[in-house]
Amino acid sequence: MRIKTIVLIGLIFVFGTLGLRAQSVSFALTTSPNITFDFNTIQKYETGITIMNACTLNIEATGTQWDLYVGATTTNMGFWDVTSTYGSSGSLPTIGIMKLQFRNAAATSQMSGFFSLQDRSTPSYIIGSAGAPDAAISCPNVGTNTAGNYLTNPSCYKFNVDLRIVPGFNLRPGLYTIRIDYVLIQDL
Repeated sequence: MRIKTIVLIGLIFVFGTLGLRAQSVSFALTTSPNITFDFNTIQKYETGITIMNACTLNIEATGTQWDLYVGATTTNMGFWDVTSTYGSSGSLPTIGIMKLQFRNAAATSQMSGFFSLQDRSTPSYIIGSAGAPDAAISCPNVGTNTAGNYLTNPSCYKFNVDLRIVPGFNLRPGLYTIRIDYVLIQDL
């Protein structure tokens, strides 16, 4: 039995201008947007595959507070997209088997350790919240959401994202894809 999964990384950000002072948020992905997990040994099914520093998010916020959240976009909500299957036994993988971890030197992520990916309709907030506006928190406190950038303060505005999948033996063998959206938006 073999499962091969491909993770497609989606970056979404919003630029905005309020009043006379330009306010914007942006980020850059410094690694490949496609990551492959190939479960081709029994050990990989049992212990999983972890890719440390799968991607790096460099954030720049000018004159504004910001929120950062993550969620999956798939055709069939809650499940990975099926490219092809190699049999009919077993279940389709849920998006929750993908675990993420956001790390930076100042430990500003609101999600500690690895957590399960959720649909984009119910995302996981790394910085900020669904409510707006959040209270301004300056680095190095948890939840930093103030103006700044990864060039002058990488410990607060540069996030390494680690990915982990432990599929077990109950999934249908095949090739699956999932798109993970990292969303950076002004906290208005």
